[in-house]
Amino acid sequence: MQYKMLAIDMDDTLLSDDLTISKENQEAIQKAIKKGVKIVLCSGRASVALYSYLEQLNLKKDDEYAISYNGAITFKTKSLEIINQKNIKKEYAKYLFEFAKKENIYAQTYQGDYLFVEKANEYTKEYKRLTGMDYIEVGDLSEWVKEDIVKILFQGENKKLIKIKEKLEPWVREKLHMFISKPFYLEFTNINTNKGLALRDLRKRLGFKKEEVACIGDSFNDLYMIEEAHLGVAVANAHPEIKKRADYITKNDNNHGAVKEIIEKFIL
Repeated sequence: MQYKMLAIDMDDTLLSDDLTISKENQEAIQKAIKKGVKIVLCSGRASVALYSYLEQLNLKKDDEYAISYNGAITFKTKSLEIINQKNIKKEYAKYLFEFAKKENIYAQTYQGDYLFVEKANEYTKEYKRLTGMDYIEVGDLSEWVKEDIVKILFQGENKKLIKIKEKLEPWVREKLHMFISKPFYLEFTNINTNKGLALRDLRKRLGFKKEEVACIGDSFNDLYMIEEAHLGVAVANAHPEIKKRADYITKNDNNHGAVKEIIEKFIL
């Protein structure tokens, strides 16, 4: 099978634990690009948190695209023009912010290139370290929110987030898409978006068939694109449940060239 499009998750997949792209992964991606393969970074990160990596991979060019916010936004990498965006309704956001306050769970949201929080704490500072995003304190988020927003994220201990998820499931149904992306992240997006749907829309826009699309990821937010692509790959360090649903599991983890492995085995 000749794959013409490769969607790559960022954290714990392309990125090593130190948040860098290894030389071997960079070189493999450049070889794929030279072969004419469309490389699409597909991340839960905000768009601004992808810019430096796009630059590093020489992907900020005409007719290049990236997917951010777990599929809620697809944008052109050179002009930063948004070609597809699906937001959370303001009233849903308000409810979640009120819920988070009542449950004493940390919540954050996004607008433009900034992170918005009620009050900065250790979670805010760690998120800034991981993504490079600046934050703005706005007080009560449920009072601050005046328009639809792209994504909401709760942070906390995994056991607590699982309980929060269970509490919210009856309300969330048919309103929002809710998922655990990392053990300490519970995320909310528009119900009609995820990485898989965004990948499908983009490959149709670019004229690719499903049979020409491969992807690689590690966590529950990647499951949708793993199932949407013809070849869905899980890295060696992926969650066990994701490995069960993947077509192929790499021998190498994110620190040892998993992306290089998949490119050399299936792309080149």
